[in-house]
Amino acid sequence: GGMSRNYDPANQAERTCAAADRTGHALLHTLYQGNLSHKTDFYTEWFAVDLVKADDGSIAGVIALSIETGETVFLKAKITILATGGAGRIYESSTNAYINTGDGM
Repeated sequence: GGMSRNYDPANQAERTCAAADRTGHALLHTLYQGNLSHKTDFYTEWFAVDLVKADDGSIAGVIALSIETGETVFLKAKITILATGGAGRIYESSTNAYINTGDGM
C-alpha cells in the first residue's frame, strides 16, 4: 500500500491511496468485516422505491422492491444507509459492473 506517485493527467488532484493492485478488494473486505462485526442487515438485489419519513422529518425506513421476487415491502429502520454502488456506465469505457448506473446519485 501507500501513496501513488503515478498520476493520470486527467485526474482532478494528484493524490490517492493504494493497496498494491488490490485497493478495491482491500476496501471491500475491510468495510464488509466492519459491518459484520456491527451485525448490519444487508439487502442486496433490492431497489429502493421511496424513503419513508417520520412525523419529525427523520427517515424511518424505505419502501423496497425485491428484484428476485417482485415483492414490495416496508423496511423500518433506526438508521438507513443507501449504498447505491458506482456510476461506471456514465463513461464510455469502464471496468464497473454493467448495473452500476449511478441511479442513487
